Amino acid sequence: MLLFAPAWVALEYVRSRFPFGGFPWLLLGYSQTNSLRLLQVADLAGVYGISFLIVLVNTALVWAWWRREYGWRACGPIASACVLLAVCLAYGSAELRRWDQVQPQYRAALLQGNLSVDEPEPALAEKYKEGYVRMADKLGSADADLLILPESPSPLIFQYDRQYRETMQGLAHRFPLGVVFNNISFRDGNGAGRYFNSAFFLDRSGTKTGVYDKIHLVPFGEYVPCKKLFFFSETISKDVGDFQPGDTYLTVSLRGHAVNAIICFEAVFPDLCREFVRKGSELIINLTNDGWYGDTWAPYQHLAMARWRAVETRRYLLRAANSGITAVIGPTGEIQVQTGLFREETAIGAFSFLSGQTFYVRHGSSFLILCVIILFGALSWSLIRGARGR
Repeated sequence: MLLFAPAWVALEYVRSRFPFGGFPWLLLGYSQTNSLRLLQVADLAGVYGISFLIVLVNTALVWAWWRREYGWRACGPIASACVLLAVCLAYGSAELRRWDQVQPQYRAALLQGNLSVDEPEPALAEKYKEGYVRMADKLGSADADLLILPESPSPLIFQYDRQYRETMQGLAHRFPLGVVFNNISFRDGNGAGRYFNSAFFLDRSGTKTGVYDKIHLVPFGEYVPCKKLFFFSETISKDVGDFQPGDTYLTVSLRGHAVNAIICFEAVFPDLCREFVRKGSELIINLTNDGWYGDTWAPYQHLAMARWRAVETRRYLLRAANSGITAVIGPTGEIQVQTGLFREETAIGAFSFLSGQTFYVRHGSSFLILCVIILFGALSWSLIRGARGR
């Protein structure tokens, strides 16, 4: 029973990897997102550490009830779990005091256009281009240093549409740190055209400084895995794309500071965000479109998981969502400002470029490896003892 905690964490990690690249939606630790003191432990062990703690406390309680006796064998596990919980809370309090002293130096404007793929293409094109310009026009000249546009359905292609390209460059001229936006990018490869879900970076001069191609695509949404096996998928849904995955953890320089973008549900993968920070990123920008979820709990869940990436890496996370929830998240996971769902709205928040690497960024898998060692070590010992008994 006491091995249940490391076993649970090991299975959560498996679910984060398999199948089709994994789907770590709502791991157990995410239930404690609003407990800011517990959340701070994520910079040591990630969300897996809190999952371990939750299971450990609960199995220790069951263990004590099951044995129904006094003494160390019955109460030892629950005493150990309580001590670990107290240490985690004390660590969280200290880290909150430390990171609350960080003073943001820049301001970002995140535009939530609330565009729908169900709209007629001419209306969508007008909103995609002129709509964002109108929203930016409402900003004062000193309101923001950086403009961020979300992932959204795009009928206009930056590479080929000169008018749209000039519009985006015009927006970039207004902001000292330029603009970051989402669009489809095209490349030739192996004699065939390939297209990517990408984040574009333009500096204040309108020059393209970088294009990040989404690495972790949505299976059966942006591509069909194992096409020969799932050959029938296109007869079920015509909305499955044929995007190619990116292969580079790209960081882009904003005034000498390395910045990275993650697109949509890439925010639920701790190792992916961690890798960008290992490569020097000082700010995380998340472009997403949660409109597919409709009016459900999923947009709130998606936001909750993104908050952990800010704590694990101790970075500001600027989250621009097409239909909500757009938010500016601090390095403690606290939400500085957020918008509502399914409305056109602008979120303006403060941020800083932060350097340094947390224990989790440097040694992300160490806690998981420890859990696996404990699990298999104990199971091996049990098998040996059982064999000797027979």
